[in-house]
Amino acid sequence: MTHRDALLRRLVLSVPPPAPAARRRTRVADVELSAPRVVLDADGWTDARVLARLHGQPVAEIDLDLGDGPVTTRDVEQRVLDRGDGVLEDHLRRDGIDRPGQEPPAGAARHRCLEALLPTTPRPAVSVVIPTRNRAGLLATCLDSVLAVRYPDLEVLVVDNAPADDSTRATVHERFGNDARVRYVRLDRAGASHARNVGARLARGEIVAFTDDDALVDELWVAALVAGFADDPSIVCVTGLTLAGSLETPAAQAFEAYGGMGLGLRPRLYDRDEHRGDTLLYPYTAGVFGASNNVAFRREDFLARGGFDVTIGPGTAVFGAEDLDLFLAVVLSGDRIAYEPAATVRHEHRADFADLYWQVFTYSAGFTALLTKWALADRRVAVDLARRVPRILPAALLASHRGGSEAGVGQYPAQLRWLERAGYLYGPLAYLRSRVDLLRGRTAGSAQAGSAVEPVPVLRDPAAAGGLPGALSGDLR
Repeated sequence: MTHRDALLRRLVLSVPPPAPAARRRTRVADVELSAPRVVLDADGWTDARVLARLHGQPVAEIDLDLGDGPVTTRDVEQRVLDRGDGVLEDHLRRDGIDRPGQEPPAGAARHRCLEALLPTTPRPAVSVVIPTRNRAGLLATCLDSVLAVRYPDLEVLVVDNAPADDSTRATVHERFGNDARVRYVRLDRAGASHARNVGARLARGEIVAFTDDDALVDELWVAALVAGFADDPSIVCVTGLTLAGSLETPAAQAFEAYGGMGLGLRPRLYDRDEHRGDTLLYPYTAGVFGASNNVAFRREDFLARGGFDVTIGPGTAVFGAEDLDLFLAVVLSGDRIAYEPAATVRHEHRADFADLYWQVFTYSAGFTALLTKWALADRRVAVDLARRVPRILPAALLASHRGGSEAGVGQYPAQLRWLERAGYLYGPLAYLRSRVDLLRGRTAGSAQAGSAVEPVPVLRDPAAAGGLPGALSGDLR
């Protein structure tokens, strides 16, 4: 982080914390409705956020009070049915069964949903890219989850960008050195966008999927992302459902009330014309599509688009929005994004308010930086934004609350709303700063930065072929 960014962070963190509220300990749990009876006891928890699944796939997320005694699988099923949104009923209907615990129809070895997600026919090879920096412990847990997915043709590339020490490389080699699916790449240049692009260039799979080191993926994650492409060449990107990994702290609970990262439990298709989102600034409110911790692209299309923009994202003056930028590019080009909630990821929310404040500020700055980038690059976008933004500007800057319960937003500290507004105002300046930083970086070392993304054979000893300039790449055997 530059001295300038450190000063900005200190300014953001000078915002006082919210007043203490009644202490809650929220348990995050998964309940498989087709499994034998499961009991959720209080055990010191005040309430529970339960993801109800059927055959491993999410059908509802419900909040339960644990103060009235243990909760069973049957209690969860009844609460799901009482919601009346039809997700569970639709799943049962597609599988040709009447209740969650019922066996597959006569003559079938598996339920239809699993036949669709896990077919016996050959499927495309998938490369999972995980950018990381100085978080070896989190990375190891993430890798454990990725390597446990139910998918036959998989490789994993850990891209270690500008680490402060060798701890990540040591952890990967010590814990995963005997797994031929894992490869390690070390970069001298910081930036998550650059790290993901390098990983995609080195990937061998037809599909390249991305997650982050603070995420845990579900065992059906890769299979569901691949199924989302549905043999439709117009679908070049598939995103999934991202949920909270834990909700034990007031800050994590506040982020969920603020909106969280969940995008619903029904598959959706997005494009420029026929399948439009519901937001006032669609498609520029690209957060409706998903996030970079749970996404897959057709690799050739990803590379043809140039990957993630290295002038934005973590490690740059913009701090984020590199994923939203690419989603927007896909939709504006006339291609499609599919949202597949069966591709589920658990994400660790910020545990304290200092980190949450910074996250809200930088997310908001990233959004308006994204609008600035597109307005400067495309005259049609500039005209469209000039026509539409004034209509929503009063609500964005003056309304005391972001939305209502119908938008997935609850009661959250007022400080988050003020930091959101401040981020909106700072975003255009952040984008211009990032462009200046990139130009200075190119002047200082363009050859190294460019050659770092050249595909090379993956070797046990990179020096044997002159190495990968700006990077160290090697398998772990």
